[in-house]
Amino acid sequence: MNAKVHIVDCTIRDGGYLFDKNSDPEFVKGIIQGLVDAGIDYLETGFLQSKVNGETIVYHNSKDVIKYLPFDPKQTTYLGFCDNSRYTPEELDVCDGKSFKWLRISFAKHEIEDSLRFCKAAMDKGYTVQFNPMDSISYTAEERAALIEKVNKVKPAVFSIVDTFGAMYMTDLVTIFRQFDELLDKDIMIGLHSHDNLGLSCALAERMVELSEETGREICIDGSLFGMGRGAGNAKTELLADYLNKHCGTHYNIPVLLETIDKYIVPVTKTIHWGYDLPMFICGTKHSHVDNVNHLKKTSDSTITDIYNVIEMLTPQQRTRYGAGYSKTDFSHLEEKLEAYKKQK
Repeated sequence: MNAKVHIVDCTIRDGGYLFDKNSDPEFVKGIIQGLVDAGIDYLETGFLQSKVNGETIVYHNSKDVIKYLPFDPKQTTYLGFCDNSRYTPEELDVCDGKSFKWLRISFAKHEIEDSLRFCKAAMDKGYTVQFNPMDSISYTAEERAALIEKVNKVKPAVFSIVDTFGAMYMTDLVTIFRQFDELLDKDIMIGLHSHDNLGLSCALAERMVELSEETGREICIDGSLFGMGRGAGNAKTELLADYLNKHCGTHYNIPVLLETIDKYIVPVTKTIHWGYDLPMFICGTKHSHVDNVNHLKKTSDSTITDIYNVIEMLTPQQRTRYGAGYSKTDFSHLEEKLEAYKKQK
């Protein structure tokens, strides 16, 4: 079977974490123009948030994005992005086609019902929705099936497999994709958003392309230029584009992607860092939020082995730091485990 495959580039949004969401406007404009000129299918434009404090890529509504967009989007479709917990459908303006036409809604497991209502409200305002459940591998097969049943009733354009903590192995992807493909309405695309903690992002994307070709399911796969993103970063857009050109008959302009990387991204590598390293390996292999590892690095003299062992002492919920009643800024559990580890060391 032949399946249609799309690339979603997340350089502005995922890469924006490295600038504390305050990327240089010329950087933003240059990246967007390069991706448009290269023929990338979808492009994330930044963050929609209720609290806007002047960051360059944080927007209150779709109109705030227009200043960065080329006059001619060519074949590229723009996306807005929001966490369900940081934005509301009431704040979202009606889609007028002048900015992003697609909206990506990301949500934690305890936010399912609220996010489904958000999805429906966004669609009622004229947006096409990509629906992204954080940390897909934390769901049991039964929980995924129950969620898919609800998603089929709302019918977003895309329902994604999201590897929030870079902890997904190939077997995880195959299992989840096959369940999605079996239960999800056939006219809903399956997406993939991965992080490169285990060095597998591009391999996972290629495997998903193979799975889509077996089933005929239309898919979209996320990447960022040079893998730019918080922590270990993401699948690399230029590698995905080259693979799809060679194996799936696409026609992304690789020289334009390389020129964009050379002009805008290579210079910032002198001052900011992302990509695989041992702390990011710990996040991936221990299914842990990057903030846990970063907190230990910043506030203690822990070695890599110490960090590995302390993270091991946390419960699965404490490692992810997502969930009802558990603050993302509360490191008390982590600090308790660190003290206990020091005593037994």
